[in-house]
Amino acid sequence: MNQFRKGEITEYKEFSKYPVCTKDFSMWVAPEYNPNDLFEIIREIGGDLIEAVEQIDEFVDAKRNRTSKAYRISFRSLERTLTN
Repeated sequence: MNQFRKGEITEYKEFSKYPVCTKDFSMWVAPEYNPNDLFEIIREIGGDLIEAVEQIDEFVDAKRNRTSKAYRISFRSLERTLTN
């Protein structure tokens, strides 16, 4: 009931009955790396199939002075089950 407000008509937003398909990846990043740039590129390429993009891990290699970040991309379609 929290999604409804008294006196307002809320537009119905369709949701998918199909399962989510997730893909994880990691990469070494430069100190000037901006995660918003990566998220924007992923959403441009994946379009409406992208449900969520989130950082799931970060590793700092102090000996080599490098940082690795891991991300999870969640894909979901309104029309069909997605496969690899």
